[in-house]
Amino acid sequence: MNRWLVAGLALALALGGSTHAQQDKVVFKDGKEKAVKIQSEDYDGLKLSVEGGAGSTTEPWKNIDSIKYGNSAKYQEALDAFTSGGPGQSLPLLEALLADDKLRAVLRHGALYTLGLAQKRVGQDDKAIASFEALLKDFPKSRYLINVGTNLLALYVAKGDPAGATKSLDATLKGAGGAAGPGLEFLKARILEEQKKYADAERVYQTVASSAANDPDLALAAKLALGRCAQFANRGNEAQTKYREIVAADGPNEVLAGAWNGLGDLALAEGTSKRDADGLKYALFAYLRGVVLYVPERGGTTDEYERSLAGAAKAFRACGELESDATRKKLFLTRAQQRLEQLKADYPRSRYIPK
Repeated sequence: MNRWLVAGLALALALGGSTHAQQDKVVFKDGKEKAVKIQSEDYDGLKLSVEGGAGSTTEPWKNIDSIKYGNSAKYQEALDAFTSGGPGQSLPLLEALLADDKLRAVLRHGALYTLGLAQKRVGQDDKAIASFEALLKDFPKSRYLINVGTNLLALYVAKGDPAGATKSLDATLKGAGGAAGPGLEFLKARILEEQKKYADAERVYQTVASSAANDPDLALAAKLALGRCAQFANRGNEAQTKYREIVAADGPNEVLAGAWNGLGDLALAEGTSKRDADGLKYALFAYLRGVVLYVPERGGTTDEYERSLAGAAKAFRACGELESDATRKKLFLTRAQQRLEQLKADYPRSRYIPK
């Protein structure tokens, strides 16, 4: 009898340990941790099952510091491979994950997104488009709504078909719901911007900046876009004012890098025309903030980082061409080449690589 009792207790402990191992964990910005059951990663927040299984609750992303999924070793391995080993190393791991019909939906969502990013990085553009469009079809309320739309736009623009992005987004984002309304408008404005319809884009961005009160990061991204539109329209002073307001605020790395890149562009143009060494160095340090300080966040887009690398290369070269000391000239020109080679190595299909 004791032998069966011991066996029963061991089984109970094993089952209990297994259940606990499969629990998800959320770390909040206030430092508190909570064992939960995550249903989905939505645009408006992390959807959690209510204890007892009766319904769900949504926790805003602004309150979330990190997520750890239970029983997800292979999923975590694939994400870590993408981050540290590179997109090529992560592709077979992600493809194997997605081939498993029993993979949790919330993990499939993250794996699809990372697969699209990896495919885009290695130049598998059509496959990346298919992955991103599949994600939007299966998870129309995805937390990555803006990033996926932005990546799709970049991929279609690279194919010379910005209208294709319009068709794709119109067809797949309608199920995103009211919470994503300003986000959808932001993507529409991005398409207009890529089509060089800056006045039309500016009007939509202004609406987003005014209506995204519940999403300060999106409002700041719209403000950055308004700065770009002003810059493209040769309203340099207005653009500079917007960029300076952004870099003085707290925001996502991509937005802060974009504002510094804008300031770098303006300073590089003026410094080059006036042959002003101080102005060129200001431009250099502006770009380097996006290279060193405001690097892409995990799962974020890399467009501004690529732009920072390209801008730093141009600024280093401009400083070198103006430098009279032979040693310093060589140093500047060498560093310019290093930044350009880094861009080519890490992002061989970047639109910022000089043609």
